[in-house]
Amino acid sequence: MPEERRKYTRHKCLLPAEVLKAEGKDKIVTRTSIHDFSRGGLKLVVKFVNLDPGSDIDLEVYVPEKGLRTSLKAEIAWKKFEDNKMEVGLKIINIEEETQNEILSWIAPLTLETNNK
Repeated sequence: MPEERRKYTRHKCLLPAEVLKAEGKDKIVTRTSIHDFSRGGLKLVVKFVNLDPGSDIDLEVYVPEKGLRTSLKAEIAWKKFEDNKMEVGLKIINIEEETQNEILSWIAPLTLETNNK
């Protein structure tokens, strides 16, 4: 079994997102979704586009239930094709900490309470 390399626990979620820029190109994908999220990274699922590890990506993330939207910058860590979609692992480079905490408290409130004790 491969050793887990992640520093933070990933939390399953389904958040809409928009790729603002990837590999130097603007607006290459309009609608995507985030399927897990952590303090250090996330898994993005995209259709109809090929993104390469090592490239930077700018995203707009939405949490409709909280009326929240924020931008983040990440580096593509890995990719794999599954069910006619590409899953992309992103390492977060830059996100507003308060907004990140708000997203995490919404998708994993019990985990955060435990970690803060």
